[in-house]
Amino acid sequence: MIELHNDNSFEFMKGLEDNSFDFVLTDPPYDFTDEQWNELIIQLKRICRGDLIIFCDPEREPPMKADRKLFWAKPTSTKNYSKSYGRFVEEILLYIGDEHKWNTDLQWSNYTGLYDDKVQVLDHPYKKPLSLLERFILIHTDVGDKIFEPFAGGGSTLLAAMRLGRHCVGVELDKDKFEFAAKTLSETQREWNKNRVKVE
Repeated sequence: MIELHNDNSFEFMKGLEDNSFDFVLTDPPYDFTDEQWNELIIQLKRICRGDLIIFCDPEREPPMKADRKLFWAKPTSTKNYSKSYGRFVEEILLYIGDEHKWNTDLQWSNYTGLYDDKVQVLDHPYKKPLSLLERFILIHTDVGDKIFEPFAGGGSTLLAAMRLGRHCVGVELDKDKFEFAAKTLSETQREWNKNRVKVE
């Protein structure tokens, strides 16, 4: 089951029960205040019994220290460097949960902690590579597990979960992003006819 909700993530999480998810995989806005970061991580730890993986700007880390830091090296570009150096590395924070899962049946390169996956179709400005999201889902969950994505954006995490047979609940406040994600998921569901997409 894939669910997508057009709602405020912080308000939505207040209605969720403790330990109702097996894994969190999310890419929050990078302009959060320390207070927002703390509230987010506290709520995610409450509702998830497993691990949290959170993409993060290296210059705006949350005050709550992660258990591990992973890195995504993005493709370089010819943007304007007249005033500063470029930055093509994003941090990926791992918070280990009480019911930590670590599946070891992938090839060794999936566990290095430094990744250079490419975004195949850039239809969303902050899109993460589907292959990278699928890697984390395969390592930290089993088929049938339930994933939470509080900042669904264009729906990449939900799409990755759908492709791998996991359940996923996503929340997106922005109406345009929500409608884009809903359209993408519905089209994929019709094509594969493997999961039922519920959009509210």
